[in-house]
Amino acid sequence: MKINNLPPFQPNSGQYAPQKETGIDSGRGRMRGETVEEVQKAANRDLERRVQEEVDDFYETVESFMVRDLKFQLHRDSDRLFVQVIDVVQNEVVSEMPPEEFLDMVAKIQDMVGIILDELV
Repeated sequence: MKINNLPPFQPNSGQYAPQKETGIDSGRGRMRGETVEEVQKAANRDLERRVQEEVDDFYETVESFMVRDLKFQLHRDSDRLFVQVIDVVQNEVVSEMPPEEFLDMVAKIQDMVGIILDELV
């Protein structure tokens, strides 16, 4: 089939090579005169910026954990292990698991049970 005013197709002649795209792209944010490569570079810069922000947020989270230290101790009266979470910067106890007051109470109950058993026996 031959169409008027159109030369026949010749492979590898460069005759039908893709041209640089320009113009308005519906819904993709390209503006008149921007090439696809320019839009891709801008998108890559935006992606790099967002990734860097996420990495910075991650490092802040990791650093918040690095200023904490765990200290394992044995409660003398109850012979139970407890853990203290210590803020390294301010050198203060942030929390205890289980609380030391609870272990003090357990030790007193054990003493009272021991006294009761001693009196009964």
